[in-house]
Amino acid sequence: MRRVYVAVSALGLLAAYVSAHDVDVIIVGAGWAGMAAADSLARANVSFLVLESTNRTGGRSHSLRFGHPAVWSGVVERGSNWVSGVGGGAAGYRKSAPRAPVENPVYALARAAGLRMVRVPGGADRNMSGYEAVYTSSGDPNGDPGAAIRLKATLAVECINKSSTRVGSNTSVRDGLEACGWNPQSEEEWAVDWAMSGEDENGEPARQQALDCFFPDNSYMWWGPDDHIVTDQHPRGFARLIDTMVQDTIPPGDPRVRLNAAVTSIKYGCGGVVVRTHDGREHSAGQVISTLPLGVLQRNHQALFDPPLPARLAEILDSDGIFMGNLTHVVVQFPHVWWEDRFHKWLSANRGNSEPERRAASGEFSAWHNLNHHTLLPGSKTLLTFLGDPQSSKYEGMSDKDVQDALMIRLREQHPSKTIPEPSAFFISRHGYDPNSYGAYSFFKPGWRDQYFDTLTKPLRAECPKHEDEVRVRLAGEAMCASLNGYTHGGYQSGREAAAAYLFDIGKGPNPRHMDELSLCDW
Repeated sequence: MRRVYVAVSALGLLAAYVSAHDVDVIIVGAGWAGMAAADSLARANVSFLVLESTNRTGGRSHSLRFGHPAVWSGVVERGSNWVSGVGGGAAGYRKSAPRAPVENPVYALARAAGLRMVRVPGGADRNMSGYEAVYTSSGDPNGDPGAAIRLKATLAVECINKSSTRVGSNTSVRDGLEACGWNPQSEEEWAVDWAMSGEDENGEPARQQALDCFFPDNSYMWWGPDDHIVTDQHPRGFARLIDTMVQDTIPPGDPRVRLNAAVTSIKYGCGGVVVRTHDGREHSAGQVISTLPLGVLQRNHQALFDPPLPARLAEILDSDGIFMGNLTHVVVQFPHVWWEDRFHKWLSANRGNSEPERRAASGEFSAWHNLNHHTLLPGSKTLLTFLGDPQSSKYEGMSDKDVQDALMIRLREQHPSKTIPEPSAFFISRHGYDPNSYGAYSFFKPGWRDQYFDTLTKPLRAECPKHEDEVRVRLAGEAMCASLNGYTHGGYQSGREAAAAYLFDIGKGPNPRHMDELSLCDW
């Protein structure tokens, strides 16, 4: 649509449009939040434009083709790997659950799409019974007779799940575990600790995690205690659920979704919003829904927003109380299976001569998932492991060869009686170095207060002296979903809710505060 400018100051630029806006709403980002918002607006016949910096939709849901053709080649996930919170609702928590929806919305999409996935009982609720063995540092898979260590760890998790609602906001996950009798000492205990205290799931040391932000977990309380690991072999993998979500509203190639269009500035004022992309193009709208990940906002908000963000919001983003944690995927394929193929997953202890050494080594390639298992990707001859910080930062900054060499040294130390061949294929994700995310997902340190979310998610308004200030920018994404942050379904829900708030404001939708399914993020 043609626009005409007049000579005005920079502050008056937005008020100088003669014609209407290009669209009603510009959505920044085509991940789960952005596409969920776009789907909602499309169903309400609201005009929109999605601007995405990469060449695809999906955000942090992103698959890759992996493996040596002579061994096996298939699709594995480099980002989102699980549908978390399924199984019908965790017993005993129904009274604190919303009235609707009764099912994880991403799981509902997965079932509708026929996504190939495998149930992991008690998956990411840190139930250690899901690990079938704990190898000693000398390679013995029976290092915990009677599964005593795993049972003790699981009981500690159950204890803090029951007590976390009574602790102060300055309590860390580590504080909670210690209060429940979990004090790891041995090499095997520290390997279990790495998996159950948070590192396996969110990539940050337990001392830095706020207990009241993680236990009990709403996803598992509301929708069930289990996970499903995604093994879909469609080229889009997990991300094809977004295609299923928008199949009736935003067909492939829809010009309302513009790829390779990185946003460089968001200028907002009384006349609307102007969004500039890296190629110098400008797009105008009445409002913006920004789904930029927390890591991007923290690094770039000063350059992105004009006028600058409100002082309190900028202060929160610039603090270290809220941050992007990392969880690094490492996938390695071998020419043949040398491990116990009957195990679905196991933990490997690393040698340490003192308690600090054992603690420091616990995150060095300790948790192993057997993708070759007959229930997952049989024939792939592939193992999957994860790194959390500080190991994530250490290894993501190294070359693939150096990481592979370090991994092989560790594997051979963990299994001294095995003859382990050189890998056929290798991959390491680098979420922490990705300028489109700068991390895997959001986390909060002890001392974080729920009311900070009010500032973090408050819409940006234009200061208009002659009439009431108007909403111009809404922030969405998994980090903006207080009850479900860190999850794919948190991003989905946040996008839905941002669109619902906009539609209510313009008289095209119900009040989301009166509907459970449109207010889960603030539940």
